[in-house]
Amino acid sequence: MKKIFLIFNFTFLIFNCLYSEHFIQAGVFRHKEEAVNQQLYLASRNYPVMLNVNGHYRIIVGPFENKETADFTVSKLLSEENISASLINETEAEKITESSGEQEIEISDEVLGELVNVAFDFLGVTYKYGGMDVEKGIDCSYFMQKVYKSLGTVLPRTSNLQFRIGKKVKRDELIAGDLVFFRKYIKSSRIGHVGMYIGNDEFIHASYGAKKVTISSLNEIYFRKRFSGARRPL
Repeated sequence: MKKIFLIFNFTFLIFNCLYSEHFIQAGVFRHKEEAVNQQLYLASRNYPVMLNVNGHYRIIVGPFENKETADFTVSKLLSEENISASLINETEAEKITESSGEQEIEISDEVLGELVNVAFDFLGVTYKYGGMDVEKGIDCSYFMQKVYKSLGTVLPRTSNLQFRIGKKVKRDELIAGDLVFFRKYIKSSRIGHVGMYIGNDEFIHASYGAKKVTISSLNEIYFRKRFSGARRPL
């Protein structure tokens, strides 16, 4: 069976721009196994959690778009999970930027195929801005959350935050399962839409225009002019 080797880089990009982002440290471990167990537990509880390696194994939760949400999550981690957590200050965040351990993970074609199959199960589901209910409607970023959660990967809630995580991928290096992102407006830098690449220059997404989950081509003029980049969150 052919294997695809992906380099996982649990990297956190802290941007000094209009959109301030906040991260939480939810544990520091000497041993990788302990850290991974904590990471998997928090992921099962729907926290956007990642592993940062810089001397020690650090559990990082986030990003959050505002400090209020981050503060609330710190309190929630303590009251509901009995995990002592704290906000990462600007100096610490800079140390995490563009750094962390890399580990080589082996992912089979079957796993990637399963990811696409899960996405296909949503074809025809109604689009609804901000929607988080498959029966009533879902939006693009929630769709990606649902699909990736099937593999135990928890993504941030919005497309703008999803664009901040994972490994940056060039368009000519896309593989099935990669997230593809689009600007809200042609001349804007703000991410406004996300879908999942499925091969042959096509991607599946919850479309505002089609009002449902559908398949589109990256070569369509609308998407070609707004394409902003791709990420590999696995």
